[in-house]
Amino acid sequence: MELVDTRDLKSLDRNIVPVQVRPRVPRIMKKNWLVATYKLNEVRRLETNLLNQKFKYYLPKINTKKINSKPKLEALFPGYIFVYTNYKNYSALKYTIGIKNIIKFGDKIAYISNEEIEAIQMAEERSKIHPVVSQIKIGQDVIISKGSLKGIIAKVCSLPSKERVEVFLTFLGHIRKVTIPGKDLIL
Repeated sequence: MELVDTRDLKSLDRNIVPVQVRPRVPRIMKKNWLVATYKLNEVRRLETNLLNQKFKYYLPKINTKKINSKPKLEALFPGYIFVYTNYKNYSALKYTIGIKNIIKFGDKIAYISNEEIEAIQMAEERSKIHPVVSQIKIGQDVIISKGSLKGIIAKVCSLPSKERVEVFLTFLGHIRKVTIPGKDLIL
């Protein structure tokens, strides 16, 4: 028996089985949101280069509010960007100035669905109305972000005032209690 496209068939013969042929979009032509890493200090340059190459991208940012400060716009996933493109443009994207790497698992390129992007966009919109408040809690591990103790991991032991936080940190083999401004801590 022979299979033929029924769109080309004028009359049916007994030995011909009619089938409907649907054009398939090759996987290489289908667009997806690829996940890439970027150089943190080159965000503007990256955005300019992606626009010049006509790539559609999404860099999610949310409003966060720390204790006693105004809301601030921050990247939701620092160092990660989503680019809407097909696999055919993989090489052009990979060598875009500002892109460090395109996330892959083995030989499979990582991508996320449109529904996941929409969910992230909804969270981003909600943060404009209700900024995400970061709260320091007793017993929480924090990283000191400024000063001579920058980069040290400490444990919050008390909150004596709105601006200050007491933390335990290991210094020269001994546990010390130190008071630090809350704005100098990363949760």
